[in-house]
Amino acid sequence: MTIDMILLGAIIAVAAILFALDVYPVDKISIIVLSSLVITRLISPSEAVAGFGNSATITVACMLALSYGVQTTGGLSYVANKIIDIAGTSQLKLFLAIVLAVGFLSAFTNNTAAVALFLPLTIAVAREQHLDPGQFLMPMSFAAIFAGTCTLIGTSTNLLVYAMAKEHLDWEIGMFEFSKLGLILSGVGLIYLLCLGRRLLSRSRSVESLTEEYHLRNFVTELVILDGSLLIGKSLAESEFREKYNLEVIEILRKGRKILLAASLTKLQLADILLVQGPPNALIDLQKAEGVKLKALTVEDHDLEDENILLVEAFISPVSKLVDRTLKEINFRRTFKANALAIRSHGRTIREKIGKIRLEYGDSLLILTSRDQVDVLRHNQDFLVMEEVRITSLHKDKIYYATCIFLGIVLLATFGVLSILEAALVGVALMLLTGCLRLNVLYNEFPWQTIIMLACLIPLGTAMEKVGLASIVATEVVGVLQSWGPWVILYGIYFLTAILTAIMSNNATVILMFPIALSVAAQIQVDPKPFVIAVMFAASTCFMTPVGYQTNLFVFGPGGYRFIDFLKVGGPLSFIFWMIAPFLIPFFWKF
Repeated sequence: MTIDMILLGAIIAVAAILFALDVYPVDKISIIVLSSLVITRLISPSEAVAGFGNSATITVACMLALSYGVQTTGGLSYVANKIIDIAGTSQLKLFLAIVLAVGFLSAFTNNTAAVALFLPLTIAVAREQHLDPGQFLMPMSFAAIFAGTCTLIGTSTNLLVYAMAKEHLDWEIGMFEFSKLGLILSGVGLIYLLCLGRRLLSRSRSVESLTEEYHLRNFVTELVILDGSLLIGKSLAESEFREKYNLEVIEILRKGRKILLAASLTKLQLADILLVQGPPNALIDLQKAEGVKLKALTVEDHDLEDENILLVEAFISPVSKLVDRTLKEINFRRTFKANALAIRSHGRTIREKIGKIRLEYGDSLLILTSRDQVDVLRHNQDFLVMEEVRITSLHKDKIYYATCIFLGIVLLATFGVLSILEAALVGVALMLLTGCLRLNVLYNEFPWQTIIMLACLIPLGTAMEKVGLASIVATEVVGVLQSWGPWVILYGIYFLTAILTAIMSNNATVILMFPIALSVAAQIQVDPKPFVIAVMFAASTCFMTPVGYQTNLFVFGPGGYRFIDFLKVGGPLSFIFWMIAPFLIPFFWKF
């Protein structure tokens, strides 16, 4: 093994650890990987920037833009609301409606966008019917994942494999090339969710109020300002609650009226009641030093709300500009005119020093704000706001344009009139011309993280081929499994890809495994197509961990799941897919 192989192996190992630990966003890790490849001279500068002009990057970007164009017209939201309404109050009908609708949308639009669309709707309906949202969110994510394998445009992973196969194998994959196997696996997945998955998800969790759900009941306290208090006549900024005592003032109650956010210029008065959030020891220190009286309070939602003030839950969306930033950095209170009381991230509820927590997409915020500002937040692409009332914003004049353009590019690509890249480029241009997409909005709301990740990691595959690491790994795999024949080797490639996807990004895994799959096929002298398909399906169907696929991570917090829940429900499904997919692949794509 050469020095270059050792260096590349070390870079890949470190990247895998960073992906698994989730300490940095995937785009930041990808940039680190790319810079490491350049610094160690494993790739040339021209090879380093090749990913930005790669057809895979451009195709994925265009398809994401098209999905966004269809979504923003409001047509999908309208259809989603109608589907939910048809389900009525039956839990089984609601389950089927959500899973089937998300599955169908995921086959033709970006599956993360489909889950983002149904997430707030599902939670709102579940709460209206006093059901646990966790009964629906994980199955919804799984349905989006396995249905995304049914068409070429279902996931960015499929499009990445398409571009790499075209470049390396001159294989022009059709729109419905994967449909036969994808539909079989989707059918198996749906039966599993109905018969076993729902039972494995059964929990005794009751539907709680937001204060109970975020464990605020005994974490918010009333402070009454007494005669002679040092706080009288001071504003909140001058009182330095946060700096001196690590406390947050949520509201001021003055003569029966609630003052939200307690503006920094508002002077405190005798008998004001401050609703304060913070640790007990800090409250005791404040009581001794500032002349206030502590009142024990078991807080409920209605204690924080009135006719103008609402307590709402908002999730960080997949396209949010707040990812990897803290509430303090964005000056959340002033920027959004709202008060964040708690953050729920990766199953943890955080109530202390939340201003220093770096936000990730899928994190949820418990927010206290005015009714008018809730409308502003709901239309802000940084958030998905949970509300009891479901509102749909329709742009009827654009729905027909967006739908026709999207269907048109699907048909053009299906019948081979244009390649998927050409059709996607034409589709984006038409959506811009018809006003379904606006460049200024697209620049702000587009999920650049995915594009940056692809552009930076594609050179990793180049490096693996260039230094021969892919060939070495393939030799080891073949050496262990060769005596069992190509079918067992296919099972091995699928298994290795599935394990890597459980800890890394699915697209990163494809970039890593694609050259290995080609080398394996070359060494045993068979057609590489079955191995390429195995890599694609294994990377596109990760159910075992919340970090293995974007949609899993997105429902992790809102569903109130633990890591073990994904292993318990998704583990058996991953095993079933592993048993079925490699067995069927050679029937559709011969060795």
